[in-house]
Amino acid sequence: MTIHFDRMTEPEIANYVTWLIDDYAKDVARNYQLPMVLAQEESTQLIRDLFPDNQPGEGQTIVHVMNGDNRVGILWYAFQAESNRIFIYHILIEEMYRGEGYATAVFEKLERVASEELGATSIGLSVFGTNPDAQRLYKRLGFQEASIAMNKQL
Repeated sequence: MTIHFDRMTEPEIANYVTWLIDDYAKDVARNYQLPMVLAQEESTQLIRDLFPDNQPGEGQTIVHVMNGDNRVGILWYAFQAESNRIFIYHILIEEMYRGEGYATAVFEKLERVASEELGATSIGLSVFGTNPDAQRLYKRLGFQEASIAMNKQL
């Protein structure tokens, strides 16, 4: 499978930020048992801090994941020069394309970009506990747990 990355335009990034705030808030509410109002506030603060003026911060890249002319997903990552690593903030494969190998292809391509173009020595990411499919994929791709956040609902 051959995929390529197309950088998002400024208007596309602004739309993505708006969508991401709501999407991330849903995950925060579900994973930390927060009321949606609080999860929305937390999500808004975090995303706005990462996107000053609706644009990605230094070293961050946001791309459409493309198969030919079809957008199959989105990838947002940052090269962190001080630790010489890539951190993946968000990867999304559109639902209709899941299970077809696109996520694996994204990671393979990103690994090439990270090592050959950026000189990165590692890739990191975080995954919510309520996303076991992603956890299985990351383990299959060689990611190892570096920390585990735990929560207990009362």
